[in-house]
Amino acid sequence: MKMHNSNVLLVDDNPVNQEVGRTMMEAFGCRVDVASDGHEVLDRMESNTYDIVFMDCEMPVMDGLEATRLIRQREKQQGRPKATIVALTAHAADEDRSRCLCAGMDDYLGKPFRMHDLSRMMEKWRVRICALDSAASSQGFQSDSGLPENVAENYLDRTSLNNIRSLGPNGPRMLSTVIAIYLHDSPILLDRLSETFNMADVEGVGKTAHALKSSSAGLGATALALMCEQVEYIARADSLDGAATLISNIRLEYEKVQIALKLEM
Repeated sequence: MKMHNSNVLLVDDNPVNQEVGRTMMEAFGCRVDVASDGHEVLDRMESNTYDIVFMDCEMPVMDGLEATRLIRQREKQQGRPKATIVALTAHAADEDRSRCLCAGMDDYLGKPFRMHDLSRMMEKWRVRICALDSAASSQGFQSDSGLPENVAENYLDRTSLNNIRSLGPNGPRMLSTVIAIYLHDSPILLDRLSETFNMADVEGVGKTAHALKSSSAGLGATALALMCEQVEYIARADSLDGAATLISNIRLEYEKVQIALKLEM
């Protein structure tokens, strides 16, 4: 399989999303650098040239929108070619997409994304990628994990898990690695969610719910991700009304997801 070695910068502060995204891009024969915040992006783009940048919008320190504005300013001031920047956003609303484009981004890709979504985006912007072999591109993977069907169906979207597991011969190992990261980080986020709520820290609640939503969605914990999204939307409205019940339900749902994911490792 010919490797094209296109240079890609993946920008995301979530460790689960970083691992999944990098593995997908490397499966297309790309060289992938990873950055966790806007400042790191600016530093990397000073010394490297990328065929495409996948930029998460919501990050600590400096978000993707502000980083993109600064990149466009630098390009104009220094006479550099315009980098292709694609927003990674979990928000599908037109106003969120408009914010990305107004900040200077070229396109947007919804999270969580799948292999065919990524390949279409890269081909659209003329980023050279290699063709996947049949094993890596298969969408019909059948699990031999022995997971009871009712657990998988109720708590996990098997499509998201298979999307990772089918990434070539290292796919199953990558899935186990990503699950381990998630199971390590999620209890920390759950505690932080309760702590910020108890302190009436609306911004903290919103950011923490967003982080847990993003990583949960990437591993197929759809119901859990939707609960986190509800808390995030409440916080974005500068309120915590109704959040207490949702946070309690999030903890209950996480216990089920945790059991199901351990069986997938």
